[in-house]
Amino acid sequence: MELHTLSGSLGTAIVVGGYISQVARLVRTHRAEGVSGRAYLLWAVASGLLLVHARGMRSVVFTVLLISQIVGCVLIATMATIYRRFESPGGAAGSMRPSAEDCPEP
Repeated sequence: MELHTLSGSLGTAIVVGGYISQVARLVRTHRAEGVSGRAYLLWAVASGLLLVHARGMRSVVFTVLLISQIVGCVLIATMATIYRRFESPGGAAGSMRPSAEDCPEP
């Protein structure tokens, strides 16, 4: 494997790891604070345009990177939108997680 292909593959793995980390945080916390769904959708559109270019260049690494970015961005934007709808300004009242009053004591 050539050095540029290896470095591209490693870079792609790091990007995918970053998206997995963001998705895991959203799933774990059920909160979308600090996540801009619009920004992630804009990045997905930009990645889609770059994907057309990557396909024209027949670059496998670039194509895989951009597909993973599109999937990650759309997933994060969607989850942020869903979780934001369940949040309330006061905290747990509108979140998807049960509040202390909803949980019986052991």
